[in-house]
Amino acid sequence: MTKTKNKSKIKVRAVSKEAELRKLEARYCSWGDTVHYVSKPNIMVRSKGSYLYDIDGVEYLDLQMLYSGANFGYGNDRIDRALKRQVDRLPQLACQYMHEEKIRLAAMLGERMERVFKEKGRVHFNVGGSQALEDSLKLVRNHTHRNLVFAFMGGYHGRTLGASAITSSFRYREKYGHFGDRAHFVPFPYCFRCFYGMKRNTCNMYCLKQFEKLFETEYYSFFNHKTRQCEFSAFYMEAVQGTGGYVIPPAGYFEGLKKILDTYGILLFLWMTRYRWVFTGLASSGR
Repeated sequence: MTKTKNKSKIKVRAVSKEAELRKLEARYCSWGDTVHYVSKPNIMVRSKGSYLYDIDGVEYLDLQMLYSGANFGYGNDRIDRALKRQVDRLPQLACQYMHEEKIRLAAMLGERMERVFKEKGRVHFNVGGSQALEDSLKLVRNHTHRNLVFAFMGGYHGRTLGASAITSSFRYREKYGHFGDRAHFVPFPYCFRCFYGMKRNTCNMYCLKQFEKLFETEYYSFFNHKTRQCEFSAFYMEAVQGTGGYVIPPAGYFEGLKKILDTYGILLFLWMTRYRWVFTGLASSGR
């Protein structure tokens, strides 16, 4: 009887705490467009491995894993130890200073890129995907002195203003007025649901031909053949489209697209972040 009473008291306290938290959240917390997909989101209090635990102690298998950002598992001992060592020694620095870890990680990534892509470059670290994309837009503008870009229908690049401008879904821009630098959206080569109603075995890359057709004459508004200048600076894309449906383009498509872009002086910006570690599930297999 005593154990039953104790469990009842604990349950009452948990319910009371949850009610208080929901009341505070409703009054003070900003409601982003990802938080309240359900009317009553669970309130989690701890995590371990692949599991989350709510305020009542109920265990949930987390198939989302922080939008695939925690694929090594919550409370991973190896990662926790490394984080604690770094926090105790040197947690953060202003950008005016350097530290060994940043330099060595940049070198490791840069050397890897040189081996794989045979290109030399520098590594710029940022706090998230949208912010990284915003900085890339600055780089593109600085290099080309042009601000308009191409992007794919179905592409998702983030929710900051610049990223929303090149994300095809109108709902991400709907509340924020006119986007003067909105991307020109091109149909993604989704062969199963072809935008042009074609069949892959007979289309002969019809979508590529339609894209190339935009540059045939100045009257299509993209390219001036007299000055050899294009109004568009870059083409932003995901190698494998994620939010748009986990779509893999047909073999040979990117080679053909790259040839067109090179002909008209347009940069190809391959948005690797969402492709490499989110949509391929880096470390999801435990390796």
